[in-house]
Formats: sequence, structure tokens, C-alpha cells
Amino acid sequence: MAQGMETVNISKAATTTNLFYLFFHGGKAAIVPFLTLFFRLVGLSPLEAGLIIAAKTLTGLIWAPLWARCATAYSRHRFILMFSLFMMMLTYLSMPALYTQVWKPEHCQSRTRSHNDSAVGVNGLDPWVEHLLHSDGSSPAPTTSTPEATHTGSTKPPVISAFPENITQENHTAASMNSSQPTPSNSSTKKEELYDLLGQVLKNVDLHSPNLTAEMLYQELEEKAPGNFTMEEAESMFQTIHKHEIQKRSVSDDEAKPRNQFNAELKKFGNRVSENLESFHSNLQKDKLLLFLVILAVIVGGEIFSSPVEKVADDSWFDFLNRIDDLERYGQQRFWGSVAFVLVPIAVTVAVVNTPCFLPYNIHHFLLHFYVFTVCMCGALVVACCYPVPPPSSSRSPSKICKSLRLALCDCRGFFLSVTLLLTGMVYASYHNFLFWRIEDLGGSELVMGFCASLTAFGEIPMLIFSNLLVKRFGHSWMVSLCLLILALRLLYYAFIPFAWAIAPVELTHGVTHTALWFAVLSHDDFNSAGSLDRSLRTVLSSLYFGLGFSAGSVISGFIYYVYGSAQLFWGCSALIGGWLILFSLVQLCLPKKEKIRYIKLLRSDSDNSDEDDDDWLEMALKER
Repeated sequence: MAQGMETVNISKAATTTNLFYLFFHGGKAAIVPFLTLFFRLVGLSPLEAGLIIAAKTLTGLIWAPLWARCATAYSRHRFILMFSLFMMMLTYLSMPALYTQVWKPEHCQSRTRSHNDSAVGVNGLDPWVEHLLHSDGSSPAPTTSTPEATHTGSTKPPVISAFPENITQENHTAASMNSSQPTPSNSSTKKEELYDLLGQVLKNVDLHSPNLTAEMLYQELEEKAPGNFTMEEAESMFQTIHKHEIQKRSVSDDEAKPRNQFNAELKKFGNRVSENLESFHSNLQKDKLLLFLVILAVIVGGEIFSSPVEKVADDSWFDFLNRIDDLERYGQQRFWGSVAFVLVPIAVTVAVVNTPCFLPYNIHHFLLHFYVFTVCMCGALVVACCYPVPPPSSSRSPSKICKSLRLALCDCRGFFLSVTLLLTGMVYASYHNFLFWRIEDLGGSELVMGFCASLTAFGEIPMLIFSNLLVKRFGHSWMVSLCLLILALRLLYYAFIPFAWAIAPVELTHGVTHTALWFAVLSHDDFNSAGSLDRSLRTVLSSLYFGLGFSAGSVISGFIYYVYGSAQLFWGCSALIGGWLILFSLVQLCLPKKEKIRYIKLLRSDSDNSDEDDDDWLEMALKER
């Protein structure tokens, strides 16, 4: 035992591990079951969704062991764990950002856009032009105002300070020609009309041009408002504009040229970036292939760095307990992961269903899944700072993968059990990825989906307790057959279900078709080998189920759903499992029973490198006794 492990607080370490699994699996429960639903929301086809999930699964299958080996070799378990958590958060948070590029406003009621740009005036004019028109400090009048609203209140109407005083008098004179008794409302309305006309002229004229003259300004005024402005008024406005331009150019040329050149280059760069973003945004909405490739690149790239979270956490906790000879605690942390999967999906979907389509800041309510995921992962990241890790080890244990592969593939019973896991992994991918699509096709809400996800996890908890009793009652092989039978009926039920809510009760059978099946396979006599092989064998079988089987099933089920539909997909999966059930049961009846006494059970510490002849001699000697 390592010196540093003697004074460890095992209760504190166990609590930290349980909290980590609670937060981490809570984050996964918020988004992983609904990920393909997000792909459908952005417009991907079932085949494209299946390809993305398959690529993600295969990437994790390759990279997770590599990262875990690096963590063990360099004793950097905690660093890799925290780094992977951060990359997982970054990967999934990029999905809402991508969603904003493909969302079409007509799908939901959009908010009214507000103009908050301080560099642009209310009417699209530069701020200094607004100041020129409103030197008295008043704000510009609304463009859509009625005469009744104009004279209401004591606010002084806008004045045009650049005009000579006689313009107001001339306006009153012009108004008196049309009315015997001019009123203040008529005068105010006339001034606002002149303001609007002048604003249009100033927007059409390049005020910063050195070639601008008073005559050019007067011509523009005459075109927009003939007879309302004189040449003297145009010259007065021109002098004001010219004075402002001189003030702007009062900076020395030595300082102004580099700054102006830099600003010009910066503006050009900003325009290019803006044009590229607009082009990318337009292409994402029009080109579904580009959208598929972008999502695929983000998911696969993120999975390269985020895949080792579960394996590093599991290996660290196992090695930590192994150093202090307390492996009885190993596996208890998974209970808290199941608790998170029970509570989080239903809570998130209730929040989504009871919120409007658009939340503040144009946040679509489906994105709540990603934000709850982020909150849970932040909690897991904080707990990971104190996650128990084993001390550095100088000895390196030899790999047991080769012997585990021989047990899984070279023995007849082991081979059929391995193929069973491969096929059930393919079928598991079909309803894990597309059951919620089926619910949506039947008109079910997201609340039904969250309820199904919670019941699925809840059904696993009793099987954690009673799987051992069931295996002892039916035997390993027949327990596997029973699980396959229930799985085939479950899939057939999916295919012919008439309405969405009826799917929820059958999700309780997931504990039998998944948890009990796994226990029956792993505790089989052929696989219940020496303790040193247990984790390596579990890795091989998990790779068949969650790796190769799940990825192949994602692609195949996506293709079937795309071509034939959801009902045919689940009907075909039921037929596949039913056919394999018959073949598996017949083979188990025909295979001879193996003897109870096996040397691999009697000698737990048997070396993997021992000679095969020596093993045979040892077995004969034990039988003679």
C-alpha cells in the first residue's frame, strides 16, 4: 500500500465521487437523449443524424482508451478529467450558437428589434448631424406622429438651429396665407415637415466630401422642398457643416494619417468578416449538406477531447479503491448516475413545455437542454478539482485485452454471448436515437419524451438489486433468452403503438432488456474469470455493445427510418431480435455442459503468461485429487 494512501478519508472520497457522478450524469441526461431531436430541429435527415452519432461513437471508442492510458502513464488523471469536461461543455454549447444561424424567425413569434447602436442616430444620421438639427438639446420627434400628438404637452418642437431666424417667420407667413388664424399646432407641424425634408437631404448628400459646395446643397434642398429654402439658408448650413469638418481635421497630419489608415483597414477587415458571416449564414440555411458537415465536424472534434471523461473517472476510482483494498465500494457510484437520469429529463422537459417558444434574447426554449447541461457540468467541473485519484505507480500491469478477446470470441458460448451484445447494441441504438422521433410522429409533446427517459432510468434501479436473484433462478443462458424475448416484444410494441403516451409504461422494461441482460452476460461461467481479467473483459464487451454495435445500429437504423419510416424500423428490429432469440436458444440446448471445476476459478492469481501445457498439467492434477 502506498504511503500516501494510509491516511486517506475514504468517506470524503466516496462522497466526492458520488457528487461527481450525480452532476456529470445529470448533465448527460439533460442533452444526450434529446441530441438527435436537436438534429431534427435544425433540419437534418434520419440518415444524417445516424451518421453523426455513429462517427461520435467510433471517435470515443478510439480516443477514450488513448487518453486514459496517458492519464495513467503520466499520473495526470485529474487534469485530463477536468480538461475533458471543459471540452465537452464547449462542444455542446456550440450547438445553440449554430442553431441561431439556421433558425427561421417565422417558426416562432420574434421579438421587436431595438436600435441600441450609439454610433447611429434615431433617423439613421450621424450623431453630430442630429446635434446640428437639435442644438437646443431636444430629441427628434417621432416620424409617425399625428398633429394631435404633436401639440400635446409643453415640449418645445424641434428647431433647425442652422437656419436663420427668418425661416421661422417665413414659415409662419406661408402658413397664414392658407389659414386666417394660424395655430401653434400648424406651425409645429410645418417645422417637423421641414425637419424631415432636411434629414432626407442630409442623408443623400456626402457631408464628408471635400467637393461639397453651398450650391450643391441648395440644389438638393430645391429638389426635395422647392420654395421652402433660400440660397442664404443653404450657405448658412454649408458653413456649419464646413466648420464641423475643419474641427474634425484639426488633428495633426502626422497623427491623423496612421490612425485613419488603421481605421480604414480595420473597417475593411470588419466588412469582410461581416460579409463572410452573412454568406456562411445564408449557405447554412440553404445548403443542408454544409450544415451536416459543420455539425459533424463540431461533434467529432469535440468528442476527441471529451470522450475520456467516464473512463478516466472510472479507472481513477477503481485504482484508488484497489490501493486501499476497498473494492467493495466500487460500483456504488453508478446508483447516483441513475438518480440523475431519473430526475433531470422530466424536470427539463417540464420547463421546456411550460415556456414560450422564444425566451428573452431570442433564446428558443429547446435550448434549455443545453443550458441545464452546462449548469450540471459546471458543478461536475468544480467537484472534479477534488476527485480522488490514485498515487503514481512505478509498476505497470500487463494488458489483458488479448486474453479477454480469446474468451469473448474463441469460445463457442462466449462467441454467441458476444454476438448477442453486438446485436442488442445495434437495436439499442435504434430506439435510443429515434424513439423520440417516433413519439413526435405520433403527436406527442416533449413532456412525453422526458417522462419516457425518466422511466427508462427508473426501471434500471430494481434490476441492480434483483438481477442476481433472477440469474440464479433461471440460469445465465435462459436469463439472456428471457431478456431477448422481452426486448423483441418491446420493439414490436413501438411499431404498432397508436398514440404517444402509451409508450411510457413499456419503458420500465428497460431494466430487464439492458441491466439484467448485462448482468447475465458478465456473470456467465465463461466470463466469470479471474479478477485481473474482469475489467479488461468488461472493456471488450462494452466496445461490442456501446461501440461497434451502437455505431453500426445508428447508421442502419437511420437509413431504414429515412427510407421506410419509424414503424418499419422498430418492426424490423423486433424481427431481428426474435430470430436471434430462436437461434441462441437452440445453440444453448445443443452445447454440452462444461464441468463445474475449472482451474481458472481455483487460481485467481494465475499468470496470463503461463504456458498452456503447464495449465493442462495443473488441471489434471486438481482432478486427480
